[in-house]
Amino acid sequence: MMYDDIAHNSENPTPGEIINWPNGVDVYKGVNKDYTGADVTPENFLKVLKGQKAEMAGVGSGKVLESGPNDNVFVYFSDHGGPNIIAFPSELLQATDLNDALTYMHSHNMYNQLVFYLEACESGSMFNTLLPANINIFATTASTPDTSSYACYYDSKRATYLGDVYSVNWMEDSDAADLKKETLQQQFLIVQKETSNTSVPQEYGDMSLNTETLSQFQSGPNHTFAVRAHRKTPNPTADAVSSRDVAIHILLNKMKAAANSAEQASLSAQLNQIYQERAAMEAMYKQVIAKAAGEASVEQHMTTRMSPTKAGVQCLRDATQTFNDKCFSYSQYDYGMELAMSFVSMCESGVTGAAIVDAITTVCVSKGLYVTGVF
Repeated sequence: MMYDDIAHNSENPTPGEIINWPNGVDVYKGVNKDYTGADVTPENFLKVLKGQKAEMAGVGSGKVLESGPNDNVFVYFSDHGGPNIIAFPSELLQATDLNDALTYMHSHNMYNQLVFYLEACESGSMFNTLLPANINIFATTASTPDTSSYACYYDSKRATYLGDVYSVNWMEDSDAADLKKETLQQQFLIVQKETSNTSVPQEYGDMSLNTETLSQFQSGPNHTFAVRAHRKTPNPTADAVSSRDVAIHILLNKMKAAANSAEQASLSAQLNQIYQERAAMEAMYKQVIAKAAGEASVEQHMTTRMSPTKAGVQCLRDATQTFNDKCFSYSQYDYGMELAMSFVSMCESGVTGAAIVDAITTVCVSKGLYVTGVF
């Protein structure tokens, strides 16, 4: 399942190719794509996990997970995230819906053991306090419930970042490791150490699974288990930037390489547009906070970062989903997902979900982000 908007993008200088590390080889050719474009939705993702084949008939390849009680399952997910939410191209997946799907899989004997690796900002919030420890699932995340994940490997030719630190570290470790010997816990500790000066990876669920070897989850029946020499790649944290600031750093890098003042001015205007959009988002959130919790609490809720608790799950769900539906799409403006930490602060301090929803509905009379006449 991939949106598939990179390989043939007009901004890709090597059409039909994707690399994921500096001077790397193409990793796109021959890749299996069961679901692309508009088929990449939270609903379809959960249906695939739950093995709901009839409901996926006529969608993409129609393939779903058809595993049973003797099978081990490995899930890797990467996208933008926020408190108790991860983004799809046009919609959100709520933490409660993901954990409900995993519980469904357990109750329907769809796996023996399941391992879930999640790359997203605030990704720890998707499992923290929510993932049961007794359903044979071990999960690791790129970050804590209240911090960003980080992008890395800036490529000047492609003018983009090629990977994310957590994902790069676990994949490059798997490339170099003997999968029959290295355990899940050993990999987690390696990745946590190599990532921790950016984000701090977390682990959740059934800790007894972490003694299983990587080969139980990251290899197929024809895998030869040959240990590959570690690639000569730069330290992924050397140029790492917060995933939320990728667009800003791409423009800053382009400005450094600009051929003339006219090009630099154009890039500067694009950068200024991002800053204006962010200011507009912040103003919108401040209005919601003022109406829901009072003008005096705006600064407190805008600056407080904390982990969502189980008690505040429904309040936070109502707030983020309503804001996404009524104000602007988090998938389009992912900086708004960082500002959603203000909803965590309000929910945890006793502001009701109903009060926040009412404030959002009042502030966002029409959906869209308006910035000095630009929609």
